[in-house]
Amino acid sequence: MNKTTLFKILVSISTFFLFSCYTTTTDNDNEGAFEMALIEAAREQGLSIPISEDDFELLPIKLQEFEVAYELLDLYYIYAHSKHELGDRNDYFGQAKHIARYKNYPADYKDIYYMFDQMSCPFTNYFDPSFSKDIVDALYYSEYGVGFGLRLDTINYSSNDQAVIANVYPEGPAKDAGFKEGDVIVSIDKMSVTQNDFMLIEERSSAGEKYEFVIARGDELDTVSILAREVQAPTVYINYKGDIPIITITEFTDTTTLVTGTYGEFKEALEKTADAKATVINLADNGGGSVNLCEAMAAELLPKNTTLGYVISAEIDSSDYEYKQRIDTTIMLPSDYGVEGDGIAKNRYIVFIQNENTASCSELMISAVTAARNAPVVGTRSYGKGIGQYYIPTIAGGFAGITSSQFLDKNKNSYHTFGIEPDIKTSSLKDAVDEAVKIAEEGTMVRYAGYSDTPSGHFPALARRGDGKPQLNRRDHFGAFKVIKSPVHSK
Repeated sequence: MNKTTLFKILVSISTFFLFSCYTTTTDNDNEGAFEMALIEAAREQGLSIPISEDDFELLPIKLQEFEVAYELLDLYYIYAHSKHELGDRNDYFGQAKHIARYKNYPADYKDIYYMFDQMSCPFTNYFDPSFSKDIVDALYYSEYGVGFGLRLDTINYSSNDQAVIANVYPEGPAKDAGFKEGDVIVSIDKMSVTQNDFMLIEERSSAGEKYEFVIARGDELDTVSILAREVQAPTVYINYKGDIPIITITEFTDTTTLVTGTYGEFKEALEKTADAKATVINLADNGGGSVNLCEAMAAELLPKNTTLGYVISAEIDSSDYEYKQRIDTTIMLPSDYGVEGDGIAKNRYIVFIQNENTASCSELMISAVTAARNAPVVGTRSYGKGIGQYYIPTIAGGFAGITSSQFLDKNKNSYHTFGIEPDIKTSSLKDAVDEAVKIAEEGTMVRYAGYSDTPSGHFPALARRGDGKPQLNRRDHFGAFKVIKSPVHSK
């Protein structure tokens, strides 16, 4: 839905509410706090009542933002009406001032935070305008920051082991310095380093700062000086064990080192490994991302027109000229995500690796493929997040992250709250890789495990955690998300 359409819908609903509020409260002395605030604000602004669409934007931003945030929950939060979670506006407006935890929240937005906190789903959150840039970065771009432009081998080596380079980014200081896969970082600035030491040095590095690396390549040592600088990380990496390629996907995002994002990187990885009869796909610690990407990537492992699954979603029903929420179930097909023909790797034997941090879009990709073909899974039970969010820009420049959908596989089964069980359980990533490679080499094992029968523990009665304002962490399972555009007005 484009921003103009959504804005018109929200404003028409809001102005209809303002009209209803005025006509009912003129004869009733028991109007609520929100209605009272609206009427008082309108009078202070000299606005006529009922308020027109043009006049809506003349109201104080606190009232505009609250009303739009409420309507977004009313229209898109999947549990708003099915589980009767969303109450009246007056159940939330003016309540935060009585609660200590909201004392230091921004005054204009604390009631909105309180309202969102009353919804049961912990992935439904409001983010005020101060979070806007961070939200956009998290949703649209892979990780970037000051660093050296390389990835260490965390499969064969632990944090206290030597710092062995697994991958060099397509652009960055390491690439410019000629570093290669398999090189060992012996020391930095004459201090020997483990994997953990390297991570700390890179984390504390500053752009333009000079570092002296000693690199071991076979029996030779080489000293190289490089400058730390801003680099963007890829999200797809290829490594080999014997003849078996291991494709690691760290997240699903629109823009990486390629403008085509994670999907483009994945297609490129499949094309580079086209001669492989079997491939291991590592989704351990991948917390998710965009459903448009992970479903397109799943389609590249399947024959054309294979059903990817179903989505139960909250949408807008505009029948009878009244905008309200409706719940609909739709089929997900490869063509919905831009994949028209057979997948590049439709005949390749696939083995997945997952762990307890494999969530959301990663689970969506695994469920889509394993429900359609015999692709075994190795590791530990996945997170169990089979729901997706809309991230919608608000009128003040914040974001509403609203759980609006639940996903089912092609057999209409759900892993939500339960997680995906592995066929072979392992205790570490190294063990998972070794086992997955062995299975891939044999190429005969079929998928027999399904979804867990017991809750994963991440959604206890869908209770929210009460630890204050939302924290932006790329590992907090943002996806599977879809961005709906709405106007962002700087106030």
